[in-house]
Amino acid sequence: MFPVAALAASSWSIDNPWLRWLRWLRWLRWLLVIVAGGLDGASLGFAQSMVLRSSPLRVPVRGWTLATGVAASSAWSIGMLPSTLNDSGHAVDFGRPLWAGTIVGALILLLSIPVAQWIVLRRVLRRAWRWIPVNVAAWMVGLTFTLLPGPFVDEQTTAGVMVVAFVVGGICMAATVATCTGLWLRRELGQELRIESKKRVSLRESGLNA
Repeated sequence: MFPVAALAASSWSIDNPWLRWLRWLRWLRWLLVIVAGGLDGASLGFAQSMVLRSSPLRVPVRGWTLATGVAASSAWSIGMLPSTLNDSGHAVDFGRPLWAGTIVGALILLLSIPVAQWIVLRRVLRRAWRWIPVNVAAWMVGLTFTLLPGPFVDEQTTAGVMVVAFVVGGICMAATVATCTGLWLRRELGQELRIESKKRVSLRESGLNA
């Protein structure tokens, strides 16, 4: 939400024919979107931490929120870099070996948030490393809903239809990611409780035998 608002708010300077020669405005927009992406990630992290604190898995709110915000800023900085370079007059030729860097950048985008959250999650959950591949898979599926309206909209599409299409796609993406990661966490917490229960029974039996 915040990055889209930042892009919309700064678009006037990019599209204004009187200001197109000010190429540094493209980098100013890049910085603005990075900050907005951090706010977006921090909002996501805070909401997740509030939900998790109502469960047996009590992640630290400040740490989880900060990690998610910083990771989101990093992801947006990478994601916006190619278009910013193009807009500022430095054409990016994807026909060259740059495709390798593109793949690396895409991997960093997918791994940024789950890896940052794993650093916090590993303190309170066994096998927390599984959070990373589960998140990557969830985001890969969820992002398809965000991209889905693309082939069906063009310059002839009205603003209202375009907004509705991408808002619905965003909601479907968020619901997909939340459902996949939530089900995994529920399963992991169930296993954690069973392990703890077995340990308590074993200790009780050891005490009785002694």
